[in-house]
Amino acid sequence: MMLRASAAVGGAPTSKFAAIGGALMLGLALLTPARGAEATPGEGHADKVAAAPESARAAAEPPAGASLAPYQAVRSLQALQDQVAHGNTAAQAAQARMLTHVAAVFAEADPAVWKEPRNAGAAALYLFSAGRAGTVRDLMARGAVFPADGDRLVKGALAYAEGQDEIARGLLGKLDPRALPRGLGGHLALVLATLFADKDPAKAGAMLDTARLLVPGTLVEEAALRRQIFLLAETASIEKFTALSRQYIRRFRGSVFAANFKGRLTSFAVRLAVAGDVAQLGTLDPIFAELPQGERRALYLTLSRDALLAGRAEAARYAAARAAALSPGPAEAERARLYAAAAGAASDAAPAARATLTALDGARLPPRDAELRDAAVVVAASVDGGLGDHGQELGRDGPAADSAAALLIDRAHRAMAAGDALLAPGAGRSVPGAPVPAAGGTP
Repeated sequence: MMLRASAAVGGAPTSKFAAIGGALMLGLALLTPARGAEATPGEGHADKVAAAPESARAAAEPPAGASLAPYQAVRSLQALQDQVAHGNTAAQAAQARMLTHVAAVFAEADPAVWKEPRNAGAAALYLFSAGRAGTVRDLMARGAVFPADGDRLVKGALAYAEGQDEIARGLLGKLDPRALPRGLGGHLALVLATLFADKDPAKAGAMLDTARLLVPGTLVEEAALRRQIFLLAETASIEKFTALSRQYIRRFRGSVFAANFKGRLTSFAVRLAVAGDVAQLGTLDPIFAELPQGERRALYLTLSRDALLAGRAEAARYAAARAAALSPGPAEAERARLYAAAAGAASDAAPAARATLTALDGARLPPRDAELRDAAVVVAASVDGGLGDHGQELGRDGPAADSAAALLIDRAHRAMAAGDALLAPGAGRSVPGAPVPAAGGTP
């Protein structure tokens, strides 16, 4: 799930933000601390730095001759992280350059400066932010000594960055994020949530709450909120899931990672739709209401189609009705009418469904939906006890009859999967234990 902070698209761990100076442009993905995270759309790599806007590259340069303390470099980094949470995409491209510069600041620092608690905290933040473990190990090899509490913190962060989770849990698990400076405490809470996600889900959830409360409005909050939402989805805590989802959309709709959130929200909703859970699906309506009308319509169409193909007629009708209400004109409403009618093809509403399906304008439907309509017409005709005009043609002899039969059979075969779903046992109602097909419909 969401772990380890920013990760490259593809899942390989990469260095993420680093910063310095005046208006450094950061770049990172979740900001859940670092190594190996979940793939997050748009995350930058070092080879993208050159493509960054000139202003972003210039901002990443420290003032000439400037000498920054480690905590100052990391403080700049933290300020820039928050820009990503509010939509600064240029920051991502500059991330590798900035992280390299922060490492240089660390390397040039006198070993004695690390005795200061805020510099020790900076070393931990660097590691939590996907900094190189080797950079901090080099500091220690050159004689850097951290204060007592800072020593546990830095060694725990180092273990975390190197993937030694048991050691990291033992060292960091004894620290209270609320007793640390807020920025450091928020990062630590996010790391602890990652480390205890499997071992102690309750503690992980509490740490995500702590991270959100310690640093509101930051990328740490954005990452913690997004991760917590989907942990709640897995535990069926729908009420809190809904509340936090609405909060995310209101606070972070411009985030570089908002698309990641929306994609996972859609996947969760599709899961409910294909399970036929109309009551639970309805609880998501307040979340969808926070989205622009076009996005809501597309989402409901996705849910309706996937529910239909899973044989969940009631869920398909529910979502289709909402999509239709959000459609500004007949062209936009055509797919919603198709799904609603197809959902009734295998029921006692087959005659009306058949009439609606045959009246649909196929030119307004994408090819896959045109095939779905053909399959639904076959199903409705079968339930209704006849084959309509095609049935009349099939009753005659000669080439015309062969042509009509071939046409109908070809269309029915091309849409057989959809037809089978519509006639599946339990279509239109939830069947406990029934297999749930993978979601995949996208308008």
